[in-house]
Amino acid sequence: MRTANSKQQTGDRKKLRIKKALLCLLVGMFVFTNVSCAQQTETPAPAKAKQNTVNEQRSTNNDQRTASDELVYLKVRSAEVSGFDETPDWAPKPDPMAPFDADLETRWSSGYKDGEWIYMDFGKPKTVSKIVIKWEQAYAPSFEILSSDDAKAWTRIVMLEGQKGGTNDIVFQPVTARYIKLVGLSRVNTDWGISIWEIEPYGPKDKNPGDLPYDQVFTGKSEKSAIEKKREEINLVEGQVVSSPGPITNSEFQKGVNYTSWNTDELKTDMSDYSLIYLSQLGVGEIALMAVYYQDDAGSSKIYYDEKKTTSDESLGHAINIIHSLGMKVMLKPHVDLVDDEARSNIIPSDAWFASYKEMILHYATLAAKYNVELLCIGTELSNTTTERWKEKWMDIIKAVKQVYNGPLIYAANWDEYETVSFWDTVDYIGMDAYFPLTSKINPPKEDLIAAWNKQADVLEKWLETSGHNKPIVFTEIGYDTVQGCNKQPWRILPTLASQIESQDEQANCLESLLIVLTNRPWFKGFYWWNYFPRPDIGPLGYTLRGKKGEKVLSEWFSRLK
Repeated sequence: MRTANSKQQTGDRKKLRIKKALLCLLVGMFVFTNVSCAQQTETPAPAKAKQNTVNEQRSTNNDQRTASDELVYLKVRSAEVSGFDETPDWAPKPDPMAPFDADLETRWSSGYKDGEWIYMDFGKPKTVSKIVIKWEQAYAPSFEILSSDDAKAWTRIVMLEGQKGGTNDIVFQPVTARYIKLVGLSRVNTDWGISIWEIEPYGPKDKNPGDLPYDQVFTGKSEKSAIEKKREEINLVEGQVVSSPGPITNSEFQKGVNYTSWNTDELKTDMSDYSLIYLSQLGVGEIALMAVYYQDDAGSSKIYYDEKKTTSDESLGHAINIIHSLGMKVMLKPHVDLVDDEARSNIIPSDAWFASYKEMILHYATLAAKYNVELLCIGTELSNTTTERWKEKWMDIIKAVKQVYNGPLIYAANWDEYETVSFWDTVDYIGMDAYFPLTSKINPPKEDLIAAWNKQADVLEKWLETSGHNKPIVFTEIGYDTVQGCNKQPWRILPTLASQIESQDEQANCLESLLIVLTNRPWFKGFYWWNYFPRPDIGPLGYTLRGKKGEKVLSEWFSRLK
């Protein structure tokens, strides 16, 4: 955010205000839209250009004033939308009033085409002069705002393009209308619709008798939450690297979750910061930060950064700083995903593939060293590449990694891969993505799940003894979706969850059975639940525990484990 130079002399400020006023008058004579001068950048756009809004993150309860008017919040009585996102287990509740409830955990998400719209109805004509839009990551780079007296004939108030998401703070000449409509003209990602957390309409107090300031309309919302207050305490300076709260030792139990995003910038948003604070309050001690590179198919030898889906280094650095500021530790966990959706365990290795992979993993080793990451995962579920045939390639990679990163290393073997990994002796932890099948039953009794985990733990214990690997085991991933039968094949990705029957009990029982059994095995040193998202509203039937019975189990056990 930019602020005025408080050191300017009083006379200079007066001159500057006069110049700005004259500039606004001249621009207003030529600009075709009615966006006010408050919306201009330092150099006014030509008359034919669509005006850009000021994009900045603001708190919900900021001072709602312009230079000349005190603004009041215009309460929305009802809303209509063009459609809803119908993606199973991903879409929010189909509620057209979600953007008008002062709740940043609810949102409207549209269908997957350009031209999607939402309009608000004040119940009677209101005078509107400002709209605040708080976008989710699926924002509209170009959109327009329209007004109407009958919801049939619409007049454009403003059209904007080149937007960057976040918060749009749009000020314009007062317009009196009963209906205000937002139309998305383009989408930041053509695989998505548009999605909005909140829309806040404001107007001049003297033109809207009886309407009140925002915090009087939403009583109780003006008090910041404990999470918001905690975020304000974390004062990060650009370029800062926060110190680690301490190393991960062999004696401690890693109380972790996998924190997943498939978006370049999501991990540096306020929503992500709030979610990380939320996890710290659950008692989570370690966060596995996933970073995904891509290759086209199993036979491809080129691994590459995707500009839309790979989390940027800046976002990773921000998230690591937040995690460290909260006293939690980090496992950096690079993944390779296949564009054609084939499993990464089927990747066909070659000399060229290993060269590309080495370049990627060294990049993240350097990043881990820079940001004081406590644990680096050098690979995830790369079953075809980790056999004895390719051991020398892995030994070369591990040697190179250790030259730039001094912390402990782990490899995340698939649940059916761990016995054939050829380089366990060169890493510090044996990692497993532990999607072991437990029973063949739907909603089995907890006793059956405990018996199944005891049997699996005995298998792992025997393997440790016979293989001679005197190293701790950490489950780098473990998780169950929230449906009946989740214990049977935990690894499977169902084609649609919409047809499944929810079972929070089975998910919670699977987790508790794991904890009852494995916390009594001295070689077991923790796990990372798959998964949590930066957004709180994802996954009612998926793996996430957020807001579910299993989360209470997780938090209660984490409070006891050391």
